[in-house]
Amino acid sequence: MSKIGRRRLRLARNRGLLSRYARRSRTIAAKVATKPGPQPVSKSSPRPDRRPERTRKALLGAFIELMLERGYEAVSVEAVTARANIGRSTLYAHFGGLEGMAKQSLTEPSTRLARIVDQTAVPEDLAGLLRHFKDQHRLNRVFFVQPLRALWVRRLAEMIEPRLMALARDQGRPTPALPWGFIAVQVSEGQLALVGQWLTLRSAAPSPEAIAEALISTTRAAIDSLVPAAGR
Repeated sequence: MSKIGRRRLRLARNRGLLSRYARRSRTIAAKVATKPGPQPVSKSSPRPDRRPERTRKALLGAFIELMLERGYEAVSVEAVTARANIGRSTLYAHFGGLEGMAKQSLTEPSTRLARIVDQTAVPEDLAGLLRHFKDQHRLNRVFFVQPLRALWVRRLAEMIEPRLMALARDQGRPTPALPWGFIAVQVSEGQLALVGQWLTLRSAAPSPEAIAEALISTTRAAIDSLVPAAGR
């Protein structure tokens, strides 16, 4: 083979190598382009810390137990923290003291009574609450005597007042002559007086359902009297 032929052969081989290298490079580049990039590491959302809620429940449970056993006035911070096995500073941080614990323990029953004001109370729900009071009267009577009753009146009035104002606004009732807080206390007093008197009846006592209906009708009558509609 002549020199020219050998040179042409080498050039052809080189072209072939270059072509295969170019094709290989394009294939690699295409794979890189379509390959998904690094995915962000999924971090599971941190679980909510349940410890504060468990602490509150433990303290409140110990407080209610002691109050039902001894009466409100005989309960001390030391007794509550000892039974719950939790420090005094934690009790004050969560509730501010025994009065705060008493108000918190009264929130759930107060909510059901306050719903009568904005007309969202369900008679069956009220009857269930009343039946519980009746069945546990020997224990629950502590809530209906002083000084705890006064705390309950205030706590219930705090929950009634914004509902009264919203009801008057929604129904277009004029601003009453008496302060809203004063009216709320009167409604609160009336509700607790009716329940307390019912609990003292030993024979021929009306049913919880009858008292629930009486609570609804007397509460609405009190509101209509203290916050009259326009034109009355």
